[in-house]
Amino acid sequence: MFKNLMLYRLGPGWPASAAQLEEALAREPFAECGATQQKSTGWVPPRGQDHGALVEAVDGQWIARFAIETKPVPGDAVRRKVQEAVAQIEKTSGRKPGKKELRDLRDDALIALLPQAFARRSQVSVWLNPRERWLVLDAGSQGKADELISSLVRVAGQGFAIHLLQTARSPQAAMAGWLAAQSADELPAALHVERECELKGSGEEPAVVKFARHDLATDEVRQHIAEGKLPTRLALGWQGRVGFVLTQALQLKKIAFQEGVFDERPAPANADERFDADVALATGELSGLIADLLAALGGEVDPGQPSGFTEAPTPDSTVTEEATASADDPPF
Repeated sequence: MFKNLMLYRLGPGWPASAAQLEEALAREPFAECGATQQKSTGWVPPRGQDHGALVEAVDGQWIARFAIETKPVPGDAVRRKVQEAVAQIEKTSGRKPGKKELRDLRDDALIALLPQAFARRSQVSVWLNPRERWLVLDAGSQGKADELISSLVRVAGQGFAIHLLQTARSPQAAMAGWLAAQSADELPAALHVERECELKGSGEEPAVVKFARHDLATDEVRQHIAEGKLPTRLALGWQGRVGFVLTQALQLKKIAFQEGVFDERPAPANADERFDADVALATGELSGLIADLLAALGGEVDPGQPSGFTEAPTPDSTVTEEATASADDPPF
């Protein structure tokens, strides 16, 4: 159900119930791209049923789903159509189009080609833990997460904020410490290092070393750490139940539930029961994983307070209503 996790902290002012969140998301339902529309975004029923609820409350957790549809037009096709129009203008009038006219020709070419473009649709699952006030996105790229959060900020209410989770110790520093550890006793009890990592040096052309299906408790790996290479990705396991790759930005990638974990649920009788059972089991397991991971990183710190993160904050690390006052502007 979840392959990637981006972790956010919800500030005060968010909908107090799943019904209130449902009402908010209904303000931006998904609709397919029109004939001359390049992108469309909006909320869809997480169960995949037409006209179903936009928010499902399962075992105290709220689940939603955000759809992004695009109609990409190859740049080469646009250029060819513009060249044809330019050639026609030169032939009939004996002049070359100016810069403004060329821009208009490009816009006209794009609009003419859009009806022929094939739409591509992707969906992002959203998990909101109302007790812990975690917002968790199953997004593989920051761009998709930004689209989703912008929609949430527009529809979900007044006077609230979303922050990326911050920890007292940076994931990169913690991963370097775990790889450099001479003893398993120095690793967090709930976590263990698997057989994949990426190490990156410093400088204008930093060296990058990748290990796959390789024992990481070796002098070779420790030597790379001693030379100043820092981990950007590290495969970890949690209590023998969930495997994942932790990144330096505190994102969880390649989430995989170990064999037998989903066999612990009761046998579902239908699709609805299967959805509920999968959500309850996945969010239950991942809640424990997230809590143990945050503890291993020294615990969460409030936004704006000193933390162990050394990388510069990204522009979207804090999203407030004020920051998206121009959300009706053309898509970025």
